[in-house]
Amino acid sequence: MSSYREAVAKNFIVDDEVKNFINREDRDFRVCTSCSGPVLVPLDMARAKSSDIEIKVGDNTLFVSIVMARYTRRIDRSMLDQYMWFLENGQGCELD
Repeated sequence: MSSYREAVAKNFIVDDEVKNFINREDRDFRVCTSCSGPVLVPLDMARAKSSDIEIKVGDNTLFVSIVMARYTRRIDRSMLDQYMWFLENGQGCELD
């Protein structure tokens, strides 16, 4: 990872609720754009890209889309809520 992306990663705030969720799920996640806003999804729903910002969360990695990194510095409960909504309603919604 470039030193620029490492510096950006250090400036993110990941709420404890999100960290606990990622650790409980014990898999990598990605914050990406969706038709309903930023969403936290597992990598099997949206693959990581080489341009993503990588944030270590326990033994897992949280990838943040470079697009989302421009607009947010905090990964919070609302992104978990979006994930739950997406699971129920997002079949026609694209992730990037």
